[in-house]
Amino acid sequence: MYAPADFHYKRVFAPKSLVYLDQVKKTVRDVDFGGFTYKEFLLWLTKLTEGDYDNVYYCNRKECLAEGIRRIDSDADYWEFVEVVYSDAELDVYIDHQNEPILDWANNEVLADDISDDNEYNFDEEDDKDSEIFDTTKYEHERDEEVYTFDKIVGDKLLNKLSGNISDGDEANNGKDMDVVFLVHDENQEWDQMVPVARMKFSNPLELKLCLTNYAVKNGYDL
Repeated sequence: MYAPADFHYKRVFAPKSLVYLDQVKKTVRDVDFGGFTYKEFLLWLTKLTEGDYDNVYYCNRKECLAEGIRRIDSDADYWEFVEVVYSDAELDVYIDHQNEPILDWANNEVLADDISDDNEYNFDEEDDKDSEIFDTTKYEHERDEEVYTFDKIVGDKLLNKLSGNISDGDEANNGKDMDVVFLVHDENQEWDQMVPVARMKFSNPLELKLCLTNYAVKNGYDL
């Protein structure tokens, strides 16, 4: 019993992905191809397909057509075909009637697949590198904001209200900071005397709102 082979003919190949379209097929199971010469094989093939052979190709049925297709175009090609037949491989044999560059189509398809695989590999490799960089990057955290103490200015009413009037004794304080006194809002003062100061204490949100409003009106700010 010989390995079966399917012969496809009377139709055409199409590229991308390489395929033989709408074929007429005959299955052969009882032919000893080793008993033919290359020329005898072509004569037998002409009778089988009821027409002239053109270009003959074959492929192991377990392989992708673009990767496994081979041409029978010489005695050497034919004996390679016979060796594959004797290896018990199931084959598909194709007849090309249009004289198309089938092997070029197949090579281009395989090359395109290889490039696509390489690009995918490189993309994954770049992702891995980015991940490694992300994992090993040392981040510098911002230092906590430093708190600066402001020198008191002689004659500045606002600062004097916050920290008290400066005296000669203050300046001779050996560089020691004075205790900070937070101003408390006086709701009974004249409206045009109200000045909001950072960290000023208010008894409720309404006092803060009125203080800001009065200060804005007095200084001509748009509300």
